[in-house]
Amino acid sequence: MRIAVISFTETGSQLNRKLCGKLRGLGYLAKGYEKRAEKNKAEDGENPQEADQPESVRSSLKTWTGRAFLEYDGLIFIGACGIAVRAVAPFLKDKFTDPAVVVMDERAGFAVALLSGHVGGANELAALASGLTGAVPVISTATDVNGRFAVDVFAVKNGLILSDRSLAKRVSAFLLAGNTIPFYSSQHVGGGKIPEELCFCETIEAFREQNGLKVAVSEQELDSGKDTLYLIPRTVTVGMGCRRGVSEESLKEALEKQLLLSGIFKEALEKIATIDVKKEEEGLLKLSKTLGLPLCFYSGQELSSVPGVYTGSDFVKKTVGVDSVCERAAAAGSGNGCVLLRKQAGSGITIAAAKRKIEIRFEKENWD
Repeated sequence: MRIAVISFTETGSQLNRKLCGKLRGLGYLAKGYEKRAEKNKAEDGENPQEADQPESVRSSLKTWTGRAFLEYDGLIFIGACGIAVRAVAPFLKDKFTDPAVVVMDERAGFAVALLSGHVGGANELAALASGLTGAVPVISTATDVNGRFAVDVFAVKNGLILSDRSLAKRVSAFLLAGNTIPFYSSQHVGGGKIPEELCFCETIEAFREQNGLKVAVSEQELDSGKDTLYLIPRTVTVGMGCRRGVSEESLKEALEKQLLLSGIFKEALEKIATIDVKKEEEGLLKLSKTLGLPLCFYSGQELSSVPGVYTGSDFVKKTVGVDSVCERAAAAGSGNGCVLLRKQAGSGITIAAAKRKIEIRFEKENWD
């Protein structure tokens, strides 16, 4: 986590140095800044600057804050809440993209999670700063105050993508009202105790039978109703094969069609995989760039050694030395995970998909 700490007085700068030093000691990329009165700036210029002295901000606080919003994951203002509020106000977008903002008084009495408490991590940052300085953390988010499960925090902790932000708000409100919600995971549920607010369903069938709001960790739609909030793991490798010269447009159209038919979320895609003889295939290279996905190549020998039963082709084996490109490439890219989509062929393009296995964790700090 990249953290910027800014102070406005000499006392605040002393806390700034202390806090940044301890954060760096824990492995955080922390940098201190100070925006001081002109007379203090002049005094600073008369003495040799200490190695850990916060960097002096010569621009306006607004300019500094705008830059910090782009460069850092968390901002700690050592000063009045009003200063922080006015500084960050012009740059606010939403809780899913804004950085964590914490405010501390210069005597380290309190550390207030001001902005992006859950998704941005301000609650955790406030707790961290408190632990390092002795301040009292001030957390005001409703799920934390009431000790309820926070679906957005859980998603961030597990690297999951919310399918619908509005639905996520409904889920949070429903849980805060004291209700329980059916929960299903296509991935293994490991560490931590499942919160009592979630009614865990062992099977897809049991999950589908539930009515109302639901939460599912899944790479693809489960036909469980429009009120299902999906928490999407980015674990899917798409295996692709194609004849020489197939355009990016054709590849993209074929992929989108298969994702739609199989119910696999586009957000679940992690990489594209194929055989190494396609290293110069322009359509695949362009598709990878357009989708922002890495393109991985495997030799025929590597693909042949992937364990499992796959849809083979004598023609493909004669041409590239392996009976199946797309299915084996998908399996290889996913670490021999679970195949979600068997070989689909058409117009000189073959597509398959497999998901990497991960562990979904319910650590206590996910909701407390």
